[in-house]
Amino acid sequence: MFVTIYKNPMKPNHYTEIPPSFELNLEALPDYDVHKHISARGITLLWPIEIEVATILKVSAKQISMTGAVEFIVKVLKVKKVENENLFEIHANFYDTNGTKEDEVLDLIKSF
Repeated sequence: MFVTIYKNPMKPNHYTEIPPSFELNLEALPDYDVHKHISARGITLLWPIEIEVATILKVSAKQISMTGAVEFIVKVLKVKKVENENLFEIHANFYDTNGTKEDEVLDLIKSF
């Protein structure tokens, strides 16, 4: 019998909500290499336009108090219409990134 023991247990999918105080710019990347690493962590946001599942997005997030913006790539995994609103709830996982960059983005979002 073969048993695998993980030193670091895998984390469940985790989505961090981007608060409305962030100014977001989303850019679809149609020719992006689809054979990249997808993370178990990601973001969720409300957006007025429906985005197709599996779309690769370059996200630029900025706060009024920040100089410049933080940019990262995500892959859309779930899109859900918000009931009685003209908004869509977008769930997207980090794509083609590393844990350090993900931590930087999530720490920034959680600090506001």
